[in-house]
Amino acid sequence: LAFNSADLYLHDTYYVIAHFHYIVAPGTIFGLFAGVYYWFPKATGRKMSEFWGKVHFWPTLICMNMIFLPMFLQGMAGMHRRWYDGGQGWGVANEHTVWGLTGFQWNQPISWAAWIMGLAQIPFIINFFWSIKHGEKVNDNPWEATTLEWTAPSPPPHGNFVHTPVAYRGPYEYSLPGRERDFTMQNEPVEPTERSRRKPPAEPVLA
Repeated sequence: LAFNSADLYLHDTYYVIAHFHYIVAPGTIFGLFAGVYYWFPKATGRKMSEFWGKVHFWPTLICMNMIFLPMFLQGMAGMHRRWYDGGQGWGVANEHTVWGLTGFQWNQPISWAAWIMGLAQIPFIINFFWSIKHGEKVNDNPWEATTLEWTAPSPPPHGNFVHTPVAYRGPYEYSLPGRERDFTMQNEPVEPTERSRRKPPAEPVLA
């Protein structure tokens, strides 16, 4: 749509609806869901059900694509998004079929997918509230992260930290040589042997 030659044809068609919602749904809504699953253990001390998380995720992902992907096809076929009768492009859109359906007929599977996607949010709602009291109890760092917020108790007390944490290292200390664990938290002091490994090699002195 940033190219005038394409925008002259696609402007105000269903293509605009499709491209906008492909940004809003995966980029925003899926990000919100991911944030809830990720921070839920820190806020409650319990983990949401992984099984019901998958039951929520896969129908939502599939139906999101089933809703908005056909709208690209409708838009390229000329279906206008603002006119109730579809305008002149409506007739053009119904002259050709894509996978056996005309532009107008694609509204039916789109509607089915929208209803299923709405129903797919029920497991998320039940999982959220059920897990507050009955979810699996977790430690303070269930995701084996490295940053300081995961040193706070789960759920965190007033003031977040029992003891003020000290950062001894960067936030991305994964797979360090000689470490038993695959992750090293920021509040773990740097050992003397580590310092020697981290020290850059001496540059040769040219006479």
